[in-house]
Amino acid sequence: MKQLYYSEHRLSGGNEKTDALLAFFEKVKKVQPQIAACPSFDPFPNDERIKAIRFSSLPYGGRETSAFAYIGFPDNACAQKPVPAMVLVHGGAGHAYAEWVQDWVDHGFAAISFDGFCQVYTGAPHTYDASLDFWAADPEAYPPMDCFIDGETPFDKQNFTYFVADILLANNLLRADDRVISEQIGMTGISWGGYAGSIAACYDDRFAFAAPVYGSGFQDVSQTAWGKPFRESGIIDLWDAKHLLGEVTMPLCFFNSDRDPFFDANATTACAAAAPNGSLTLLPAFTHGQIEGSTIPELFRFAESQVGRGKRNIQITEISGTENNAAVSFTLPDDVKNARVSLYYKIEDLIYEDKELRELWQKISCEAPDGKAQINIPDEACLFYFCVESETIEAQTLHATSGVYSRETWNAAEKK
Repeated sequence: MKQLYYSEHRLSGGNEKTDALLAFFEKVKKVQPQIAACPSFDPFPNDERIKAIRFSSLPYGGRETSAFAYIGFPDNACAQKPVPAMVLVHGGAGHAYAEWVQDWVDHGFAAISFDGFCQVYTGAPHTYDASLDFWAADPEAYPPMDCFIDGETPFDKQNFTYFVADILLANNLLRADDRVISEQIGMTGISWGGYAGSIAACYDDRFAFAAPVYGSGFQDVSQTAWGKPFRESGIIDLWDAKHLLGEVTMPLCFFNSDRDPFFDANATTACAAAAPNGSLTLLPAFTHGQIEGSTIPELFRFAESQVGRGKRNIQITEISGTENNAAVSFTLPDDVKNARVSLYYKIEDLIYEDKELRELWQKISCEAPDGKAQINIPDEACLFYFCVESETIEAQTLHATSGVYSRETWNAAEKK
């Protein structure tokens, strides 16, 4: 039997900078945000479940600050019938999303989506228009919205520190609400939010589970243009989940496209292999976007399974084989009756040109009605992964995948 997620890239372990962050975020976990209602920004006149708020964030430069957010609770949520909850972390061109909160409330979760870029000084004149992205943020925003600067600038002067801190503060806020089951708070983030969420999971072990989408750790091995600054600067020493993923015991399910232009599949595979309870779903030819990343059906099923309800996902139970042949076994959820197994392979490495994968994945498929399939691996395949795909009775397509193997890792996965 081979490991489903295997990578030649290894965890680097903590360092003085991550030790300092651990101490910093331990203090953040003890901060209880103050909440102020923003009724003029309540998003849905006919849905009283979703409200606009501001919550107090960390001081910056000696001044108090706050973050805008949408928060929602199912109609039946109360102290006597508390519900699970989700912290939702937007991407690099995003903001707070009311529709995102509404989706999770419809699934029976409380949820909060905060704006990590349009944070303002408390009391300063400001307006908030949820249609604006962060490029049109209030000029009083702090600190400079450069995501992060480098590995040497003190972390308390970097915007990214406050973005990650807001994830922990949103967790604090939910945990203090008696309508929420504090042991069943999960997190998901899209793109930049997935990258930040994978780091936040390393510093906040109170989350029950996390599901980063697109973004992940090990960005120094990513071959996209986005990975370049990580490979060429000291950022990696401070801001990457690779340092601490080996100590994260919560279930971590990473979602990505097999051709994402910002976060490559090798980096995502390395994360799934590094985390003790890590897993991965690669979505073939999946588009990069807030709506696409926030509506993945397998993600909702993953979250529901972690809180003991809902329908489960397809589960690959075993992969084995020789150099040019593989056997794949899997189980299906009750609402899925049959499935196909595909081998996706490339002849060359993950090489990107102008944010596009130079060579697309090729595909070999076979039916597997009994939960098992034999599939040949072409001699010319340099990289490959296995995908089980099926449709539910509601015509919803589901996937389960292995990580990406090279020829070297395919052979090594069997020996370990």
